[in-house]
Amino acid sequence: MKVNTIIKLALSGLLVTGLTGCGESKDGKPSFFERFCNDFFGGEQQQQQQMPPLSVSVMKLQQQTVPVYATWFGQLRGTEQADIKPEVSGKIVEKLYIDGSPCKKGDVLFRIDDVTYRAAVAMSEANLDAARSAVLQAEVADIQAQQDLDRYTELVKSGSVSEKTFKDAEHAKRRCAAVLAAMHSNVKQAEASLETARINLDRCSIKAPFDGYASAATVSLGDHVSPGAVTLTRMSSIDPIRVDFMVTGKHVLDIVTQTKFRAGEDMASPFTKFDVILEDGTLYKEKGSVRTMDSEVNTSTGTVNFIGAIPNKELRLRSGASVQIRAQVGEVKDAFLVPKAAILSSMNHRFIYVVGPDNLPHGIDVILGQEIELDMPNGDGSTVKMPMQVVTARTIYDEKGNKLGLEEILSGIGYDNPLDVPVIVEGGQMAQIYANINLGMKKAGAKGGFASVAPNPRQYTYERPVSTTPSVTAESEE
Repeated sequence: MKVNTIIKLALSGLLVTGLTGCGESKDGKPSFFERFCNDFFGGEQQQQQQMPPLSVSVMKLQQQTVPVYATWFGQLRGTEQADIKPEVSGKIVEKLYIDGSPCKKGDVLFRIDDVTYRAAVAMSEANLDAARSAVLQAEVADIQAQQDLDRYTELVKSGSVSEKTFKDAEHAKRRCAAVLAAMHSNVKQAEASLETARINLDRCSIKAPFDGYASAATVSLGDHVSPGAVTLTRMSSIDPIRVDFMVTGKHVLDIVTQTKFRAGEDMASPFTKFDVILEDGTLYKEKGSVRTMDSEVNTSTGTVNFIGAIPNKELRLRSGASVQIRAQVGEVKDAFLVPKAAILSSMNHRFIYVVGPDNLPHGIDVILGQEIELDMPNGDGSTVKMPMQVVTARTIYDEKGNKLGLEEILSGIGYDNPLDVPVIVEGGQMAQIYANINLGMKKAGAKGGFASVAPNPRQYTYERPVSTTPSVTAESEE
């Protein structure tokens, strides 16, 4: 079989995939792909030519222990949260806070017209005074009755008064004692009525039950309100702010069995600290802490409920917002990592391409694991946080049926030390074309290849993309 025919067969699949980036060059000269086609598809009589090496940027394969994180969705709410409702009836005459403003415990939020309540207090005070006067009168009568009884007791012994007169004195004393007791009860009732009137008068001033933020008022001045009939506003304490999230029961079991932890005095959570990822994808600068964890799995959802608290001194987090909760749940020892930019996709598979000792590109089908950021050299002596991807080789077997891992695959390419392997980061798509052509030629029985690569002397360096709309937390994360 002629070489041109072999190459045509090898490239036919690549052309169908629609690989792009091979159009006309900016200077009007034929592009790389056009030159490729002219060289290898110009006719059966044209002689094969060696392609120039493809320049690629590479980075050595990295290996280290990587923390494993799990992420769950959470909902923010106030640590303390309350609907503010009136406890007495009346007309709203004052609103003393600004919607959404911070309020201290005891600050007056609204005032209800208190004229009738002040009158009730005055009437209760008058009733109390009258009851106390009645007590004084009853005490005088009781004292007089006691004196009469004492005198008749001596006289009845000497026969100066009759037995009936003595008994009448006894009965009079008992009546006066009963009246005095009743008057004392009236005083207590009057005191209770006065206390109730004063409480109702105080409830005309609707106060903040705790330090927090009051939402927009739902009533206007002049509105008539009744106890419990309407919510005047809603208060929320958001420093720290509470977050509710759910973890699957199986995940909790995995964490507990794979992670060493020490239970707290009143809680047995497999993790105590967690990261907070905001809705724009940025990492909140403060870590949250677990406050409570349910002791059982919810039979309806199969999850365990967690409650956490997040410091919120700058008040960037507000009740009702959604966040993601991320916590370390384990680690992978001696994991292999490549720059995220080195990952290529094809037909639901992920690949990395490495430069072999023969300067030929070799593709490895990989499975993606944890994504993390590592401090990597930036080429000028400094470091930059680079997004790195944990990779493992997709399971394959050799001719003897032995399972091959990433280290065995790299050894087959010619690298006994995986940390010596140059991974292609820039130029990977063209290296993929080169590798597939080489593979096609090899399968077709061609001798040798034409698709070599030339790594740049300088290791690949990462440049963090610049956001045109930085997040509110971006400065604190840099």
